[in-house]
Amino acid sequence: MSSSHTTELTEQLVKDYANYAKVDWDNQMKNFRDIVEDTLIRLEEFQSIVTMVENGSAECIQQQLPKLQYMKDGMTSLCRRIDALEHVVAMANMNLSSLEAAVDKAEAELGVSDRLFGILNPLSFFKKTQEPVVSSTVPMYKSPVIYKSDDYFQRE
Repeated sequence: MSSSHTTELTEQLVKDYANYAKVDWDNQMKNFRDIVEDTLIRLEEFQSIVTMVENGSAECIQQQLPKLQYMKDGMTSLCRRIDALEHVVAMANMNLSSLEAAVDKAEAELGVSDRLFGILNPLSFFKKTQEPVVSSTVPMYKSPVIYKSDDYFQRE
């Protein structure tokens, strides 16, 4: 082979292989740029949402925390009053039970039926009927100790 022929053949081979090396970087990088740009937009949106949430929570804390601190003493007082009321209800229940027991005992000792107390106490309808007991002695009635609301609640 001649050197000119080899040179032609080499030049042709270089041209053929050069076509393989040619890359359209603009088209290839366009997709990459679009993906990067879309990711940056999403990151900016996320950052703005996070900033809004932080500002909203800070604003909420700044507005609501003083209100909660202001209401703390009132809530503590209300809790104490509710506890006192529960205690009063429990004491009233105990006193009512002891009063009912004393009335039942007095009725049994005096031989009186439930009719008089039954008129005053509508719940006596649900009581079991008792046989009147005749007693030879007349007992002294002693009233049970009953609570006073002043013992539990201070006057305001």
